[in-house]
Amino acid sequence: MIDFFHGVNPFQLRLSHIGMFNHYFRSIIMHTHLNPDLELLHMRAGEHFKQTSNNSFMPHLSLLYSNLDLIRKKQLMESMAIGSPLILTIQEAALVETQGDPDQWREIVRIPFS
Repeated sequence: MIDFFHGVNPFQLRLSHIGMFNHYFRSIIMHTHLNPDLELLHMRAGEHFKQTSNNSFMPHLSLLYSNLDLIRKKQLMESMAIGSPLILTIQEAALVETQGDPDQWREIVRIPFS
């Protein structure tokens, strides 16, 4: 179905540190170190979906979606005891339709890496 995943093998991501933003979808996140596998997938997906963006690519693991104020987010962030560096093995990708609120999102397809 989505050919830009063809030939992708599972790969590891190293998460580095916790951060927070004043955005609903990036309230509290764990930043990832740059990774050539993930950058290649990002480039292929952009080409496949004909996306052009002025936003810089900032891969991360979202820990919290919220509209909390920054003081409360900072309190939550400081209370999290997540060891660093943390390494995750990425074995598949999912394409998700993100219209509406997160509880309305739906998975279109899940693709295991070879």
